[in-house]
Amino acid sequence: MESGKIETFINYLDQRTSSIQEDTLRLIADDRRDEANFEKIRANIFQIVKTMLQASARLSQEESERVSFLKSKLASFQETWEKYLMAAKEHGDDLKVVQEQTRLEALAEIQDVFQKTWEVTV
Repeated sequence: MESGKIETFINYLDQRTSSIQEDTLRLIADDRRDEANFEKIRANIFQIVKTMLQASARLSQEESERVSFLKSKLASFQETWEKYLMAAKEHGDDLKVVQEQTRLEALAEIQDVFQKTWEVTV
């Protein structure tokens, strides 16, 4: 049984994914494929986080344990993507820089809502 906060957070992730996918389709229709590809990356991050939260149900039915699991995953994603961003900058790979910045921006948005939902520090 999912708690109200978990259900609310999953609904938020679904709504943002849907909104981003609509933006992606508009960008493709406007022949702005590069921007659409970045939006696809953004939508993917929301889906990854949703999958992690759903997977946490297999670990525990306790909300606090599920939240702790997701909190650790979010921190791990941030650390990894920041390393990738630094490496891309060092190699002068502008496309990779923007991809990693897009991931980190989506993650920051998710972390903000996560913190507000559970009043935790990520």
